[in-house]
Amino acid sequence: MTEWHPNLQTGLRVGIVLIAAILLVVGGLVGWAITHPVTVWTFFTALGVLVSLGIVALLAYWLAGLVRSCYSLDRNALTISWGASEQIVPTGQIERVMRGAEFEGRVRFRGVRWPGHWVGDGELEGLGPALFYATGPLPQQILIVTEGLVYVISPDDGEGFLRTLQTRLQMGPTQLIEAASRGPAFVRWDFWRDRAGLALLTVTAVAVLCLFGFLSVRFPSLPRLLPLHFDALGDPDRLGSQGQIFFLPVIGLVVLLVNGGAGGFLYRTERQAAYLLWGGALLVQVLLWAAVLGVLAIV
Repeated sequence: MTEWHPNLQTGLRVGIVLIAAILLVVGGLVGWAITHPVTVWTFFTALGVLVSLGIVALLAYWLAGLVRSCYSLDRNALTISWGASEQIVPTGQIERVMRGAEFEGRVRFRGVRWPGHWVGDGELEGLGPALFYATGPLPQQILIVTEGLVYVISPDDGEGFLRTLQTRLQMGPTQLIEAASRGPAFVRWDFWRDRAGLALLTVTAVAVLCLFGFLSVRFPSLPRLLPLHFDALGDPDRLGSQGQIFFLPVIGLVVLLVNGGAGGFLYRTERQAAYLLWGGALLVQVLLWAAVLGVLAIV
């Protein structure tokens, strides 16, 4: 089996620059938030930081896939490996091989694309649906045409790859294998089809975010001291600074993370236990909301 690799330099450089730029923005947002009083804009800034960090995580995941990319070729199959994804294309099913420079139709692409990174699906006019696992632009790409699907790749040594592929096709396969497509394991988790579990975690997360947002809106009008504990008669017996009111949504966030993680760990073997943990996290949010509204009702 012979392995061919795409040119990674452009994709890695651009991806790293994108991550660095987003982290600079995150640093600016955090700096602004810690030097300004808490308002609703602080809440939206925090949301912006969370979204930005999520984008950074996605970029890092896609860059990891780029680093772990190669095209393996023998007489029986072309195997496209890209991170945790793998496409197996039997050589016996290859009907045509084209250079991208020869293709004159329209390209429709859906996926993740920046200079040096083309990964996704789409359609090539006149050829049909396509899967893209390439780093170079269309003139540097190679189109592997099979019945019903085109695989778009870009080995660094395109001419050498084409010569080797042509030799393999002329020799013919030694055994017949089936086409296969394997994606990341987490994509196949049963949890993504579990509406009850998704609903519990989604509602809990929304409740936590809304509590942070609600307190951010109310914070400028709160007194400097707030009642944080009540005796058996319902009278406040402990006061704290206004900032301590945020301990309540922080508790809710911690419960969400702990119960959510523990429930995810148990989900495959003890699904009912996972539901109990997630339902308990939601119940905690309800109690925290009641506590916050109770405190604010008497200030």
